[in-house]
Amino acid sequence: MNAPIANAEADILAQERIGLDRWSAGDAAGYVHSAVDEVTYFDDIGAFNRIDGVEAARSYLATLEIPPHQYEVIDPKVQVYGETAILTLHYHGLGPDGEVLSRWKATSVYRHEADGWHTVHAHWSLIKEQ
Repeated sequence: MNAPIANAEADILAQERIGLDRWSAGDAAGYVHSAVDEVTYFDDIGAFNRIDGVEAARSYLATLEIPPHQYEVIDPKVQVYGETAILTLHYHGLGPDGEVLSRWKATSVYRHEADGWHTVHAHWSLIKEQ
């Protein structure tokens, strides 16, 4: 196994955190910073139908008004299958006093290329209260 693949978990979590840092700073379109041109995307905000392509994803995400906030990533798991990896996690958006304002579950699929790991698919869903 070559070195970039050997460090897959740390590298993928670092890429995801860059996107989440941008998201939580109010730059929703920055979430797809590492996406490939043919990325696909779903969420529970307004992307109920699949969004195809990085430009379409950026355009959609740029319409969202995400207030700056802190966040927690809960229980991330990276599963690597050769040059493909799946990241699953829970995301808690936090208020100014640290209270949890939103709970999400997410799946991102990554592909390893010569310059590192890139998102090929992301799906975000709100966790429904039971």
